[in-house]
Amino acid sequence: MATIDVRAMSPDRINRTIKALSAYEPCVLEGCLGERFIGAGLAERDITIRGIPGNALGAYLDGATL
Repeated sequence: MATIDVRAMSPDRINRTIKALSAYEPCVLEGCLGERFIGAGLAERDITIRGIPGNALGAYLDGATL
């Protein structure tokens, strides 16, 4: 399981970082505070969010689990 500290990351960078992981590797996002569009367009992922995500969480999911 990968843990990603998202405190200083843009939403686009967060999603690119998740996409760079192995296709079925679950990940934990630490330090969320209002980041928008987390998980947008992601498929076949298991994402755990610790913190307070922004609006549009999971917009356009393609089979991912949040």
